[in-house]
Amino acid sequence: MRSIALLKTFLTTVLLLTNWAVFANPSNAYADAVLEALQKKGILSENEVLAIKLKATSAERAAKQQQEKIAAQAKPVPAPPPVKLAKSYPNFKVWGRLQPRYTFVPSKDGLEGTNSFTLRRARFGVNGYMADKIGFRYQYEAANEVPGLSNANNLLDAWVRFEHFDDTIGTIAVGQQFIPGYTRRPQVTASVERKFTEYLAPGAAGRARGITLSRGDYGLPESHSSGLFGNTLHYDIGFFNGPDLSLNNDNNSTLFSVGIGIRPTGVSPSDDEYQFKEGPFTYGFGGSYSASDDSGTLDTRFQPAGVRLSNEWFGLFADVQGYRWRGWLSWADFESDAESGLATNTKGKLTDSLSSTALTLGISRSYQSSAENLGFAWALQYQYVDNEHPSRTMFFRPLTGRSVDELARGMNQGEVYQGMLTWQLAEKVRLINELSYYSPDDGGFSYPAFISQLQIDF
Repeated sequence: MRSIALLKTFLTTVLLLTNWAVFANPSNAYADAVLEALQKKGILSENEVLAIKLKATSAERAAKQQQEKIAAQAKPVPAPPPVKLAKSYPNFKVWGRLQPRYTFVPSKDGLEGTNSFTLRRARFGVNGYMADKIGFRYQYEAANEVPGLSNANNLLDAWVRFEHFDDTIGTIAVGQQFIPGYTRRPQVTASVERKFTEYLAPGAAGRARGITLSRGDYGLPESHSSGLFGNTLHYDIGFFNGPDLSLNNDNNSTLFSVGIGIRPTGVSPSDDEYQFKEGPFTYGFGGSYSASDDSGTLDTRFQPAGVRLSNEWFGLFADVQGYRWRGWLSWADFESDAESGLATNTKGKLTDSLSSTALTLGISRSYQSSAENLGFAWALQYQYVDNEHPSRTMFFRPLTGRSVDELARGMNQGEVYQGMLTWQLAEKVRLINELSYYSPDDGGFSYPAFISQLQIDF
């Protein structure tokens, strides 16, 4: 019997000594219990139990190190590169803007007033890409504000943009587009009408046909690149067929224009004069210059065909915004010298030079509602104009029609005070209410005008 007991003890000890991993984890309650039982029976001494545990721990540590070494030597399988989906061309989007409006001008001094509903703008456009880095824009105006008349057809924008040099010299655009130095895109503004300073800019509605090179948002919407030196320097240079109001160069003259803008903070002020979304404090300022010869316009229409005007345009602007405040200032000067004849000014007198100046100063404050980017805002604006160019006369009046009475309310020299109250009803729906007071100093009479305009973008 004693030999059988000794045999059991020998087998148990061999089993324990050859299975170190069982005892590697000191929290293994089963292994601890077995070792303690063997120690109590006198089969193993206390030193032998400790030796078994130490040897098991060492064996497990060695095995773990060996596994880590094997894993470190194994080369990881790289993840497959992301699949780049090729862009398909052409790709584009269709957009538009509707601006129905109501205009009221009271009768005064025996002249009929205005109480009419008109369609200020009915535009649609297409923009996108024909190929990689080759963008395009097309905008068509189908509205005519004159009551009772059929719609007019106007092609506003039609250009192609090349973005291959955006990071160096800038964006190149070719086609009918905005001339550098135009103070602001007219459809993004606090007031319902274009500003006097914008009317004195070259081209028709600020546009002409030609080629531009631009960096930064001073060249929007044609520009695609940011300004130089951390978006602090913006420029726009162009050559066009369109001197004065014409869109051609029948007199074989090219219009040159350049505009430079500075953004000291590196952040461009928004071109929307209502800040419904709180933004950082930033400001910008700059200037523009244009030059061209012109003939055959309203400024020379009563003179022989050989009369030509040497034109120069000067412009200055400044914008500041912070929180939900917005301020703007613009000044424009249009100078023309007659060559080989005389020009006709707005008073019907013959002269060898024409000089027109305009100033616009405004401020706005918005109040956001519970919904993001929605709310209401107010704005105040002051404008002064001294215009001698008959080619610009048609603009200086509320654009309500072409009757004799309404033309009599035109203003070539004088001031206008404007108060605006606007509601942002939805992300792309805005109701603009404007009360203006016109105060001519060229022999006319003062009068108020009220305009309410709904602006819908899609």
